[in-house]
Amino acid sequence: MSISGRSWLLLLPLLAPRAAGTISPMRRSSGLRLLRRLAANDPNTVAVDIGGTLAKVIVFQPETTPPAEGETPKFELGEANEHDVAFWDVRQRELSVYVPQLHGSFHFFVFETRHIRSIINFISRHSPKVWKKEEVTQVRLRATGGGSFKHADAFKEIGFDLDVGDEHTCIVAGLNFLLHQVPASDKSPEVFLLPTTSYSPLATPEACKQLAAKQVAVLQPPERYIYVSIGSGVSILEIERSAGGGTKYRRVGGSSVGGSTFWGLVKLLTSCETFDEVIRLTESGSSANVDMLVGDIYGGDCSSIGLGADVIASSFGKISMQREDDAHKGPMLLLRYLAALLRHYEEGFWLVVLALVNCIPGVKQLATALGLVRFGEARAASVAMCGGYRAHDVALSLLRMVSNNIGQIAYMCAKQRGIQHIIFGGSFIRDHPFTISTISSGVHFFSQGSMQALFLRHDGFVGALGSFFYGKASAGAIERMPPLEPHLSPHKAEDVTQGATIAAPSRPSESPPTMPKSPGLPSNERRSDAALAV
Repeated sequence: MSISGRSWLLLLPLLAPRAAGTISPMRRSSGLRLLRRLAANDPNTVAVDIGGTLAKVIVFQPETTPPAEGETPKFELGEANEHDVAFWDVRQRELSVYVPQLHGSFHFFVFETRHIRSIINFISRHSPKVWKKEEVTQVRLRATGGGSFKHADAFKEIGFDLDVGDEHTCIVAGLNFLLHQVPASDKSPEVFLLPTTSYSPLATPEACKQLAAKQVAVLQPPERYIYVSIGSGVSILEIERSAGGGTKYRRVGGSSVGGSTFWGLVKLLTSCETFDEVIRLTESGSSANVDMLVGDIYGGDCSSIGLGADVIASSFGKISMQREDDAHKGPMLLLRYLAALLRHYEEGFWLVVLALVNCIPGVKQLATALGLVRFGEARAASVAMCGGYRAHDVALSLLRMVSNNIGQIAYMCAKQRGIQHIIFGGSFIRDHPFTISTISSGVHFFSQGSMQALFLRHDGFVGALGSFFYGKASAGAIERMPPLEPHLSPHKAEDVTQGATIAAPSRPSESPPTMPKSPGLPSNERRSDAALAV
């Protein structure tokens, strides 16, 4: 039986190693069995978004009969059994969505970009005779993201010709689909917001979970908004949808402080190897143990500028507050050496324990149920820290620092453009309650309640969905607006290179436009206590 290029393509997410704690690797024998079944079905429609850290894959399957109300669409693999589909995490299954207009369902997968080469090599080694060079037939694959250019030649070697769509245009097409075509409901909304009025800057992850459970469905998405894509870095777009269905957009900002910043710093400071491991650490963390608060500076609230004692003044500021007495510097250095030596051996011990637990069949489930895995991960991460700080607190502080920074930059871009609604997406969010709560509260605080942070259920797959619809009539007309002109000072600017003086044109001062309240969104009048640098 010949195996089509599309079937190999569908195998990519099945063979991918565990990525960010969401997809488990399949055994090669199971993967090949599934491949043969996919060859018979050949569902045909796949699109990928290859980013700097993660690659997102969507698979569309036609449905002759729509699922029952409230039922999640199933990913059909012919005769595949539960053992064969063990690679698919429950959270990923819950994202599957049926779209009545398309008479079919979308299914979602994710894996780490760094594994693309090994996956391609595996396919090349184990491909059937039909894939010999003289017989290869190129299969076009819809794709987007920077990695689509980087890995295009590698895909071409095994018969895939990447049809790469413009990254920002794909984002807009994906947003149009999620906001206006995915069925909306109160129980499982595609777009939602959080009530942030009672949020504290030092709210525990558990409190954030309770807040996230109170999400409010947004059944009438805004037509003009700022979209913040949080991946490895941050890209910010201004998007406006017209009454006729066309969409205009432009890039208005961005930041190098994004998801990879958080993940890179966590890996440097702790021994964590997966994103889920970090998230588990944050669940028992308290960033007040490492962050400098307003109360640490003023001894209490600072009412003159309206800041409470629990507002964060400086991320990781408490670490810099510690000083060693010069008179006892010698003994302290010796103690630090001994402590570092003990930490080194303890870290090695727990890493060996975790390695054994993960290698011995059946032991991992028992160790996880007893809490040994979580305890071992926490100890290994904490003893890797310098100065006796807990990895739980450091990871939580890092997550809070990056989230607050992104929230403030998004607010400033929205304020500049006179826009009230900000939609956040990207794989960094991953439906994590603490991240959502922190960003939401930050936007509410900085805007004094005049702006609202909105979130997406399929936040990590906007680009992949857009690449699926890219160039199709169903995506509507999408137009890139000209970039914003730089704001020039009315004073003279010196051109140092040429030695010339350039007079910038003066502009009349304009007050920012009044931002109307959307009838479909609740308003928050009370100012939130989000983190704010003093």
